[in-house]
Amino acid sequence: MIFYICQRSHSYTQACLLLYYRTDLQRIFRLVRYDEIDLLLRVERGTIIWSDMDRLNSTEVAKAGRIRDQIERDCPEVAQLNHPRDSFRRYDLLRMLFDEGINDFRVFRPHSLPDSLRYPVFLRDEVGAAYKAPRLLRSLTEVEPALVELQTLNWASPMLVEFGSKPEADGYYRKYSAYRVGDNSYAQHCFASTDWFIKDPGRGLSGRHLDEHRLFVRTHPHAVELQKVFEMARISYGRIDYAFVEGRIQVFEINTNPTILSYPPTPFDTYDSSPYANMHADALLALPAARDAASVPQIDKSHLEMLAELGQRYRKRRRKLTARKGLKFLKNFLSIGKA
Repeated sequence: MIFYICQRSHSYTQACLLLYYRTDLQRIFRLVRYDEIDLLLRVERGTIIWSDMDRLNSTEVAKAGRIRDQIERDCPEVAQLNHPRDSFRRYDLLRMLFDEGINDFRVFRPHSLPDSLRYPVFLRDEVGAAYKAPRLLRSLTEVEPALVELQTLNWASPMLVEFGSKPEADGYYRKYSAYRVGDNSYAQHCFASTDWFIKDPGRGLSGRHLDEHRLFVRTHPHAVELQKVFEMARISYGRIDYAFVEGRIQVFEINTNPTILSYPPTPFDTYDSSPYANMHADALLALPAARDAASVPQIDKSHLEMLAELGQRYRKRRRKLTARKGLKFLKNFLSIGKA
């Protein structure tokens, strides 16, 4: 059995995988809320994955760390990935990677900025994901009002980051991502864009960029270097996002609760996500005692409630996607007929 620990409001990261692409995992995969982690002390066998640690406050981190340590001490047949207390968060990870000579860019807290800042820089919250491109600040005169504006934002832990990316020879920025799941890893995507802030253009990739992406996924060329970074970060489950600048890996973050697949499938899809679902499922199934279906009744009950909520939400999302893509397909079909 796999016990996946996350905040209830962020259990959606597993939704498409469990509900659509690999429903067979429902037998051996349990979502566990952080407010129910005491139940993990009843687990006798399986693998526990700790995620979402950046969304915990100090009291929650301390409690989760104690429970993890107790399980490690008292339950030798239970494997555990990540540590609520010891795995690196974004800020500490970026500080460490610069100190170790891996990254060439630095990160600071807004209240302790050095005179030696290398512009441009940008502000972001250490907690959660950024969905819009942060504004690049190119001088101290732009940084100062942005810091004042921070007071109006509901950010949990703001940080200022030196811009660490660069377009490659063809003028395109690239964002590479790979997953680590215990002792296994796989390449997830290589996205290319003329915009430095790259989220999810995967379904829009075409031509040579799609070929480049497929080659990257097939060969997983940076596995050895990335494994070293995961080990330094004390993270054994998560997705690492990085770029190449002048031939060197530059790591942006390691997300311990990444969304496995963002969209439910529709009849009008032109992009097949099942290979990525299968890579992730295969890595999960290789975890210690992952195929053992023994669980805890209270965990099962809570998991089924969360899965039902996700099912309702994603059925609505799937209907909207199907309608939108179906309308686009019809418009394209009619335009071809007129031509």
